[in-house]
Amino acid sequence: MTNKITNTKLEAPGLDAFQCGALITNKHRNIIYANAYFSNELNWQVEKLIGKSSDDLFTFSSKIFIESYLMPLLLHEKKCDEIQLALLDGKNNRISIIVNAKMDDQGHIYWSLFNATKRDKLYEELIETRNKLEAQAKILQSMSVTDELTGLMNRREINLRAPELLNQAKRYVHTVALLMIDIDHFKEVNDSYGHLEGDRVLKELGLRLKTFGRQTDLIARFGGEEFIMLLPDTDASDARLFAERLHKLVSEIHVNCTPVTVSIGITMSDGSHSLEDLTKQADTALYKAKSNGRNRTEFDQTSIYTG
Repeated sequence: MTNKITNTKLEAPGLDAFQCGALITNKHRNIIYANAYFSNELNWQVEKLIGKSSDDLFTFSSKIFIESYLMPLLLHEKKCDEIQLALLDGKNNRISIIVNAKMDDQGHIYWSLFNATKRDKLYEELIETRNKLEAQAKILQSMSVTDELTGLMNRREINLRAPELLNQAKRYVHTVALLMIDIDHFKEVNDSYGHLEGDRVLKELGLRLKTFGRQTDLIARFGGEEFIMLLPDTDASDARLFAERLHKLVSEIHVNCTPVTVSIGITMSDGSHSLEDLTKQADTALYKAKSNGRNRTEFDQTSIYTG
């Protein structure tokens, strides 16, 4: 059947049954046909649409888009697929729509308009879900690299990041100090005052180490009551002074009115040692500090320490 265009209507059966807006405009973009979707779903009286400019149906921003993109595309390609615009219904409510349009040789434009409100809502829900998933991923990423109790990086993370720091020290001929820090008599704290008190001490020590350290330092809870600090561009004299200040800082933490103390083992490197080798050397120095009475710092004598 051939459709016949008149100034008031399109004579064709069944067009009012479509669940989308069907619109035809002439070469002046005046509406010459609108199906019942406009009255049933968009609060327009179809009779009042006939003769109006199609521009009257769209929001200001959509009009700009139509003039700058949709019309040039129609004039050049004769059709335009799936453009999202904003329509004003008969009550001046803004409705998101998907537009398909086709132009014939006489300049008539055949518009099909699909309500995109549900799609927009679904899109917003998808964005919200994506944001939640990204937030959860960040939390999981943080948990994978951070010690949950102290907020410091965990052993796995420092094992990953230390090689680059050591390579830089070797490349730029800097010395690196590694401090192994162990809380003295920590088992007695847990046994006498409970694990909650032990956790408090670990948290406070972690916070002080993080505050005391520089932005370039790598600080981690290495395991149990043992912590590690990797200090780039630090010589032996600086490392010793750093440890002295650290002893004073730790003594501000108290258990049953008694200051907490730590033993510290230090080893030095020019970047040519692996983290595993350095931790073994620092652990040897730490054992020496424990043996010599605790609450003290010892250097590993096999490192490049010259102080």
